Amino acid sequence: MPWEIFERKIRRSGSPGLTLNRLGRISLNKSATAILEREAVEFVLVLWDGSKRQIGIRPITKKDPRAYRLAYGVKGNGAGFSAKTFMDYIGYDYKESRSIAIRWDEGESMFVGEVPAEYLQSQRQQPLLLERQSGKKTGAK
Repeated sequence: MPWEIFERKIRRSGSPGLTLNRLGRISLNKSATAILEREAVEFVLVLWDGSKRQIGIRPITKKDPRAYRLAYGVKGNGAGFSAKTFMDYIGYDYKESRSIAIRWDEGESMFVGEVPAEYLQSQRQQPLLLERQSGKKTGAK
């Protein structure tokens, strides 16, 4: 049998990136984490622009009930947080973990990245979230 070269699925990058994984976690790579570590960031807000399919990760300095607590890797190689409810909200397709490039938006003071349409299910599971927020039933039993 001839030799074949194994291609790694995970590629290391020197630019900021995040991974949406199968377990509902968002992980930031080492480049993105370095920016957060400089400011000793403990919490982030997650923002979503559905029309552009953009995710925003905004560092904050004070605890906020809407914020996620960052967990930093012990070797300094990344940070992450559990965001399953957010991923359900945007209709993320959990069949595999996927990475996206992000950039630091100085004007908005946050990381911004576009989630490709193929990473999302065709139908979002939003009515349940809206029902919880409003306290009203949507008619589903």
